[in-house]
Amino acid sequence: GDPGGAILLLAMGYDALSMNAANLPRIKSVIRGIDMDMARGLLAEVLTQDSPHVIRSCVELALRKAG
Repeated sequence: GDPGGAILLLAMGYDALSMNAANLPRIKSVIRGIDMDMARGLLAEVLTQDSPHVIRSCVELALRKAG
């Protein structure tokens, strides 16, 4: 249950996610609090990166900004 991964998958157009029940409350909270325009912008930004470390940093920063 990676919140950043879930946001990126939703931005890619996925409308159903499957995960362990223990992760559902946290992921649902993140999904409900995220603006899809911001998620799409984040996706566009990470697609230009070639370093997994930079991508992770971008996602973590976006999640912190979103609250």
